[in-house]
Amino acid sequence: MKITCYRNLNDTEKYATSKKQLKYQLLNNNELSICFGLTRQFEFDRRCPNTNRPIIKGNVIATASYQRDRTIGIYFFPISRNTYPEKAYEEFNNSVLPDIKKWIQDQITKPDTAILGIEELIIEWNGEKHLHHNVRFL
Repeated sequence: MKITCYRNLNDTEKYATSKKQLKYQLLNNNELSICFGLTRQFEFDRRCPNTNRPIIKGNVIATASYQRDRTIGIYFFPISRNTYPEKAYEEFNNSVLPDIKKWIQDQITKPDTAILGIEELIIEWNGEKHLHHNVRFL
């Protein structure tokens, strides 16, 4: 597992989790790459058609992607402390991270013939709860 932090946050921002929580919760897999703050906000991959995109009204705080070459990337985006309360932070670490871990395990156990493209799990915070969106594209 490789963890990279591209951006230090100012006092008004935070991430949905910490490096310590990730090391505790997720698989120690050499194919797993975790990036904090690679970009300021989430954008859909240009290869993902508009018809396949979920409607996102809140803030995307994290994504997990599984590539054709079986590499896994998890990306975290900064969010304002005012919009993301401590209760949401705890819920992410106690409920959402185990969901991400299960999603990764499901992807890893797929046979080669089941990998048709790029799978992406998008985690959105809508101000009240975390929403999960699954996207597949070529």
